[in-house]
Amino acid sequence: MRQLTIKIPKGNKKKVQDAIEKFKGKNTIDISSESEDVFMVYLPNQEVNNFLKEIDEFEEPEITLIPRGVITLYPPASESPDQVADVKPKSSLEIYLGGIQSVGSMFGLIGYSFVAGIIVWIGLFTTTSYLLVAAMLVAPFAGPAMNAALATAAGKGSLLKSSLMRYAVAIVTGIIASFLLTLLFPLKTLTPLMEEVSQVSKFALFLPLVSGFAGAINICQSERDSLVSGAAVGILVAASLAPPVGLIGAGLYMMDWQVVFSSLYRILLQLLGIHLAATLVFYFYGKVTPNGVRFLRGGKKTGLITTMVVVLGIGAMMYWQFRQPPFLRKASMNTELAEVLGSELNKIPNIKVLNKDVTFTNVKRNNKSIANFEATILKTDTIISSEELKDGIIQHLKKNMKYSYDDIYEVYQIHVVTD
Repeated sequence: MRQLTIKIPKGNKKKVQDAIEKFKGKNTIDISSESEDVFMVYLPNQEVNNFLKEIDEFEEPEITLIPRGVITLYPPASESPDQVADVKPKSSLEIYLGGIQSVGSMFGLIGYSFVAGIIVWIGLFTTTSYLLVAAMLVAPFAGPAMNAALATAAGKGSLLKSSLMRYAVAIVTGIIASFLLTLLFPLKTLTPLMEEVSQVSKFALFLPLVSGFAGAINICQSERDSLVSGAAVGILVAASLAPPVGLIGAGLYMMDWQVVFSSLYRILLQLLGIHLAATLVFYFYGKVTPNGVRFLRGGKKTGLITTMVVVLGIGAMMYWQFRQPPFLRKASMNTELAEVLGSELNKIPNIKVLNKDVTFTNVKRNNKSIANFEATILKTDTIISSEELKDGIIQHLKKNMKYSYDDIYEVYQIHVVTD
């Protein structure tokens, strides 16, 4: 429930009371004076927007909306548990105005983005994973991303432009912070964590879709109905944005364009995926539409064109990703090739596979991406020498390993141990 205070000119008292009853208002207090009618009313969340539209005709009413959950208890007392448990999503008006309120200052946006860029660079440089999580907490990417989706759902071009501008400012600031630190503490080679972060999975689209869905649901639900904190959802939205932002700065300094382009790809894919999922949630679940929000003069054309651009953008990026193996699929190809490696090793007699792994590097050979096939083998046949066994395993793998990827240069590291 939401608490509203309404002040209107005299002569509309009965109409307002009828509207309150129509939209299931409870515990109404009439504190009218000689010159004006004043009501304090408690309405279900989803009825706030429709109620305000109903009374908007009464000579510009003055309205105070408190965006906090209120528990209303009314007769009969036996129904009190059901009354308390009746938690509805926010009204479309509150969702939209709340998004605008969350814009914050530009100084804070730049400051937090710069700090996040520093933290993520330190995490990448020192190979400290928990610092990447800390950077996700600080990075202010969730707000602009959600506001851009709100703007598309509502068809509000001005809000869309300002949200995208803030999103760009946050990302560029993080990149500058990372680049400056790399300038002060020069890198000559990527750290193992940088190598890992730079690689894109073929499932990369799933994370932004889930993030956008979760972020929009969190905004639409009332605070008493939300099982997950806003901070946690913010981390989810920034999970795949903060690391590549920090990596771009280092990649620019080192002129490692493969790292730069793969990171830019991930950032753009995150923006499009989050935008699409959140827009659909706001439109269909939050009822944020050009005609569904009071005070709003949005255009359906703006929302439709933006959505089409986003969908086409995602389609083009997916096409590019699957047409460019293994450049934009290394993270998932590691697992797939490791399964092929393990399957072939299990066919070789007199050995036990203790460990197997496949990793890609950003180094190329003969214009092909290098894949390192590594395995630790326990020799069970004492007759054959370790070197002979190692050579036999490598020859078997070169001859028999089959996979659907081209443009891969294979190198092998086979470690033979004995008990």
